[in-house]
Amino acid sequence: MFTSFSASFCAIVALSAAVVSAAPPQLSARQVGDLQCNIDRVKTVGSVIQALVTTRNLTQQLSSDSVNSAHVADITGGLNQVQDGIAVIVGAIFDGQKAPNEARTEVGDGLSTAFDAASNITSTDPAVVANVDQLKTELQAASFAGDNVVDECH
Repeated sequence: MFTSFSASFCAIVALSAAVVSAAPPQLSARQVGDLQCNIDRVKTVGSVIQALVTTRNLTQQLSSDSVNSAHVADITGGLNQVQDGIAVIVGAIFDGQKAPNEARTEVGDGLSTAFDAASNITSTDPAVVANVDQLKTELQAASFAGDNVVDECH
């Protein structure tokens, strides 16, 4: 089941797709983007949604471990920062404005914060180790797709 955070990201993906077909002609290509640009945007958001699900699983697995729970809280904070940055970008696109560099930086910083926190989780439980590895892979995929957005959406 999606959390409200995940539902927000689904809405952002839908809004991004709507931009492609409904954006005013005065928007630059960087704002609307070509097919590859929009694929990379969807990959970014999709990877973040997957990371949210994995983070929720880790929250449950590590609920009785105060040290690792603190790392999971940092992961959640980083993912919240990512959501905030994406929301600003989508808002700018719909307002016919160029997406602020600060918002893209916020997304990247949030992904870095989440990845660093995930890297600090230690456990001997194979299920926890598997979820941490999965989360790191999802965060790397979001970061890679986000880098592609910067490269492709011009």
